[in-house]
Formats: sequence, structure tokens, C-alpha cells
Amino acid sequence: MLETLLISCAAGVIGTGTGGVIGLLLGESSKRSMSYLLSFASGVMVSIVCFDLIPESLELASLSTVVVSIILGAVIVQFLNALIDRLSRTPETHVELEELHHQEEILNPQRKQSMLMSGLVMFAAISLHNLPEGMAIGSGASHDAQMGLTLAVLIALHNIPEGMSIGVPLIAGGMAKWKAVLLTALSGAPTLVGGALGAYLGSGGDALVAISLALAAGAMLYVTYCEILPQVILLNQERGPAVFTIMGIILGLLMVHAL
Repeated sequence: MLETLLISCAAGVIGTGTGGVIGLLLGESSKRSMSYLLSFASGVMVSIVCFDLIPESLELASLSTVVVSIILGAVIVQFLNALIDRLSRTPETHVELEELHHQEEILNPQRKQSMLMSGLVMFAAISLHNLPEGMAIGSGASHDAQMGLTLAVLIALHNIPEGMSIGVPLIAGGMAKWKAVLLTALSGAPTLVGGALGAYLGSGGDALVAISLALAAGAMLYVTYCEILPQVILLNQERGPAVFTIMGIILGLLMVHAL
């Protein structure tokens, strides 16, 4: 149990924290780089879901149980995302990120405040997204320790560009660099909570393991196709991101079968 919690926390905090540091180093030149990294992360996430979580779920439960759990996972995250947007009154977070690299906008005090708010909204959203990722690690590790470790490594890679999407707007909004990096790393902390929840559910038998894996799969699919990829399109309309998505899928597949 302790080992599961440690790898869950490491996957979240180290992954997003590394992304925050990279965002700090790249600064305003990171628009294209961020689009490539987010695309790559999307590919890795699709690999985790399609080549690991769903096949494992289908081995432990019926097709109908897995499908319903996937849908439920996506619906839960969609509802919570809508709640965050309503409470923050900042539904155009990704649009703000698109404008991040226009210097005249960044120098405008009102725009800086808007960018800071966008970064905080991204912090809340990605903290939420890290919860099902932790569940995937925890439930996977309770079923097979090697599976949990594989998921932790892949999710840590996925979290790097997500950390960038928090750190860059926070720094552009005027937050001290060390505070922005610290806050970015803290967004990975919910992975620990998700890991504990996943481990608890996983201890309840094969059916609960399958349900928790499928719930995490649905949540991760929603995040990939409804959050990350739309952001990529806003950042870069070229074909490059599609290539990086394919690369992420291939690397994820190789790592799932190699680790």
C-alpha cells in the first residue's frame, strides 16, 4: 500500500513539477513546444487507456460493465469541469493560453491578471484530472505491481506538458517563478488521493478493480479529447502535433509491453 502511494505521488508531483520547470525555462517561446508536448502526452494517454486499462478491465469484468464505467468516468469529469468553469467564471482558459505569446497583451495589467486567473483555473482543472490518474495507478498496482509501476511512469510523462500549461500562464500573469513551479508541482498531489482510492477499491476484488480501471479510462479519454487536444488546436494548427500524437501512442504501446 505504501509503495503504491509513493509511486502515485511521484507520478503526479514529479511529472507536473518538471513541466513547471520546463515552462519556466522556455518562457514565451514555448507556444509551439507546448503544442508538441501536449500532443505527445495525448498519445501516451490514449495508449494507457487502449492498450492497458481497457484490456485489463475486460479480463476482469463483462463488456457492459466496462462500457458503463467508461461512460460514467467521462461524465463525472465533464460535470466537475463545468462546475470549475462556472465557479471561476473563466470558461475561455484555452483562448487565454493562445494569446500568451503576444507581448503587448502580456504587458497589459488587465491581461496579466486574466492570464494569472487562467493559470489558476488550469491548476484546479489539472488537479482534478490527476485524481483518476492516481486511481488508475492504485487499482492497477493492487491487481499487478508491475502494471502499477508502468502506469506511474507513463502518467508521469503525460503530466509534464500538463505542468507546463499551468506554469506558463502563472508566470506570464506575474506570479513569482518559484511560487509558480511550487504550485504546479502541488497540482500533482491529488494523484496520491486517487492512488489511495484506487488501492482501496482494488482490494475489494476483481469486479471493483475492473470498474475503477474503467472509470479512470473514461476520465482520461475525456481529458484527452475534450481538454488537451482542443488546447493543442488553439496553439498550433499545423500537422506537427498530429505526428507527435502518433509518436506518443507508439511510445506508450512500447512501454506498456516492455515494462
